[in-house]
Amino acid sequence: MSCKYNKYVSYITAIAILVLILFFTNKVSEEVFFILFASLSIAMLILGFLAFRNALKDKEKIDLHASDIKRKLKK
Repeated sequence: MSCKYNKYVSYITAIAILVLILFFTNKVSEEVFFILFASLSIAMLILGFLAFRNALKDKEKIDLHASDIKRKLKK
């Protein structure tokens, strides 16, 4: 994943864990849990899509990295 998205993924993961803890300790209702968790899931899906799109755009970098790996494996 691209470095510029790592920070956001970490924040979303931390918030999702907090929401899960609050739900399991009965501090939030089911409706609030589903609203929060669904929005966090959609945000994570969007970040994944953006990272995937950027990976497809950087085909030259991927090919260069793949050739480096192949070269290292041959040694």
